[in-house]
Amino acid sequence: MIRFLLSVIFLAVLCLSRAQAQEPPRDSLRYIVRMASGDSFRGTLVGYTDSTVSIQTEFGVAVIPKRLIGSFTPLDGPYRRRPLHFLMPTASPNGPGGFLSDYELGFLYGGFGLGYGATVTAGATLIPGIALKSQIFHVGAKFTVDRDESYELALGAAYTYITTDYPYAHIYGVGTFPLGTGRYSVMLLYRAAGRDIAPIQFQFLNTDTTKFTLHYDGSLGAAVGFDAPAFGRDDMTWVGEVWNNDLTKPQNTVSLIAIRVTNEHLSADFGVAIFSAPAVVPVTSFTWRF
Repeated sequence: MIRFLLSVIFLAVLCLSRAQAQEPPRDSLRYIVRMASGDSFRGTLVGYTDSTVSIQTEFGVAVIPKRLIGSFTPLDGPYRRRPLHFLMPTASPNGPGGFLSDYELGFLYGGFGLGYGATVTAGATLIPGIALKSQIFHVGAKFTVDRDESYELALGAAYTYITTDYPYAHIYGVGTFPLGTGRYSVMLLYRAAGRDIAPIQFQFLNTDTTKFTLHYDGSLGAAVGFDAPAFGRDDMTWVGEVWNNDLTKPQNTVSLIAIRVTNEHLSADFGVAIFSAPAVVPVTSFTWRF
């Protein structure tokens, strides 16, 4: 009797291990399958008839009537094809298509892709009561020069006005690499133009109310960033960045962590930025992709 029970247990474990070995890893399933009911899951289309579709899932093949399927969305499309982590550029191109974002409810930012090579971006603050010459303006362009399944490389340039009196130009190189379910980026940036010390004042309702001095002595900076699915979901993502605009000054480091809620076209980020002062500042962004 004991031998019989042991044999049954052994066969059950063997069958289970074989079944698990035959199940594809979740990362190999390249689509979000959205049902007409609103539910969704990871899958890959492996067959179809006039009335049904066969979808490989992480638990096996499911045969589903076509009338119950809402859409197939590729993971490397709107869910993953983003030219930024939060603010940090990735090496991934945006295109084809574009996006419009609103950071901190005051900085409007957008861009579009020229095929799968170039991405052009621009943004400006539009804060009521602040004089136009005291707003912040930004333009940038990025060129994805090499793409592979294991990496992407890009070169870019950005021109930023911190008020119209103080322009700063940067050039940068960035590499983005997939690792597990996430992607990670490393960037080096160089200040090509701009003052080391800039006394800046913001005018509110034609009155000088905010004054500070920007100290930007170094020329070489770096940043790292990542985004990866959160809680095993494809519609929620962890986003993180670490910036330093002067590698000779560790105190110039800023860190950010946020969570993104997303669907095919809309996303919202909520998180915090941590400065070395120390200071903690809430950060938000809302993005519409088209």
